Amino acid sequence: MQPLEQEQLIEQNEMVETAANLTIRLFGTPSFSINGQPLAESTSHKVDALFAYLVCQPFPHLREALASLLFNAQSRNQANNNLRVLLSRLRRVCEDAILINRQTVRLNPAYEVWLDTAVFEQTIPQQPERALKLYRGDFLETIQVQDAKGFIEWAALEREQHRLKALETLLQLINKYEADGEINKAITFSQQLVTIEPHHEGWHRRLINLHLQAGQRQQAEAQLEACRLIMQEIFSRDVSSATQALLKK
Repeated sequence: MQPLEQEQLIEQNEMVETAANLTIRLFGTPSFSINGQPLAESTSHKVDALFAYLVCQPFPHLREALASLLFNAQSRNQANNNLRVLLSRLRRVCEDAILINRQTVRLNPAYEVWLDTAVFEQTIPQQPERALKLYRGDFLETIQVQDAKGFIEWAALEREQHRLKALETLLQLINKYEADGEINKAITFSQQLVTIEPHHEGWHRRLINLHLQAGQRQQAEAQLEACRLIMQEIFSRDVSSATQALLKK
């Protein structure tokens, strides 16, 4: 993701609203608000996808490039016509937050923006715990668009980069707090780790072990059962003997 210009990015203190004209959350279910008011529902994932893309890439885009990004396997004229309709819908829901002319489309540079993904990237090196509070789910987790290969590929790359950074940071925090004997804090971050990647049995095993270290056998047993259900659903198998052995000690 291209970072927002520094003067556009307004950080929020523990996610408390500020005077930012645009408050955009793209982790998990996307949400957009202008001047503190949520946008009217666009009724179109493609409208939301276009708005999210323009916020993440806040510079002028040629209309033809956006048409290619969002409408594949169509003639140029058809793609351009479809984009014209999409831009009309976008303008209705986002007021003048997006500037549109005959050649280009861009985020209005006069708007101050708070964007969760940008704050996440900027704060995670020095304030990892604060940054991880922003990670409410994968990037654009609930947006599904059809016939938009370019956008899908862009979103998938962004999603994977953010996810890997979150997972790496969570593992570092878990290791740190476990080594320091702060097991409850390690449990909190281990729970977030398992939420992000529930199919990873080794991370379930780590969480079960942390519960046992904290003397929380009931929670450990519940976590083992949750892991067993997920392994059955995804892989059609039971948990490994290594995982089962944790509760036989």
